[in-house]
Amino acid sequence: MLSGPLAGFEEGCMEIRRRISARSHDDGIDRWEIVEAEPAPALRGRVDRYSDYREETRSFTTRRELAATCGVLIYALGDPLEIVGADGRSVVVKAGEAFAGGIADGTSLSRNLGPQAGIHVFLPLQSLAAVVGAPLAEIANQVAPLRDLIGPAADDLGGRLCEAQAGEDRFRQLDRFLLGRFAREPERDRTIDFAMTRLARVSGQATSEVAREIGWSRRHLARRFRAAIGLSPDRFRRLARFERFTAAIVRSPDDSLAGLAAECGYVDQPHLTRDVRDFAGMTPGALRARLIPAGGGVRHD
Repeated sequence: MLSGPLAGFEEGCMEIRRRISARSHDDGIDRWEIVEAEPAPALRGRVDRYSDYREETRSFTTRRELAATCGVLIYALGDPLEIVGADGRSVVVKAGEAFAGGIADGTSLSRNLGPQAGIHVFLPLQSLAAVVGAPLAEIANQVAPLRDLIGPAADDLGGRLCEAQAGEDRFRQLDRFLLGRFAREPERDRTIDFAMTRLARVSGQATSEVAREIGWSRRHLARRFRAAIGLSPDRFRRLARFERFTAAIVRSPDDSLAGLAAECGYVDQPHLTRDVRDFAGMTPGALRARLIPAGGGVRHD
């Protein structure tokens, strides 16, 4: 008999009402359909959303997956997908297989090896650690097959996702799986969680200010933070600001770069240019030129 959050989920599974949105693109060369859905209520705050996608592209095969503070979990449901992590290591996942990636301060690549289908689980970094059962610092700047991290449970879920006949069936399978993973989550370091939240704000508190608020020395916070996350607090703060900018330019690609820079917490455009060169390996203008229409990501080839 089930107990805890899983029992509540099973009892209320037929009553779940999630917000769902859909978007599509078809220019005669590239086409995709994306359905985004909320997780079950018990997962909200731990999981941002699910994205169930189908696509076929002929004008490009490879995207640049930009540096980000969030976790990545993707199940392939179509032809194979190759991921090259920020560390340069390659992983290929086939239908029913998944990969996970931790915080990354460099660009990764995703390469289509045929028509694609899959589900992308968007979730905060702390939630990813609970799902994969590994310290965040151990998966920083890496991607890894989910099977290598959690064993046969990864393929069990992949099989059910492949067999599901509709998006709602897949969302429910993910709900149940994630609730089970979170139920066995070890105690989190709430102080590091607090520091991450403070550093990621638009105001971008300095490391010394956050350390003082916690009651630690700057050096102690830097040591604990790097050991837990895999990056220094200063670099995490810059990465969070860059991540805000990439979200803003995707949302409003025609807006002025100076305006977007100010909106995202940059003092001026030179600071923006420095960060984009550092984290994406190009200028802000070049990044904008590589944006794929209709929220399709960033083109590499």
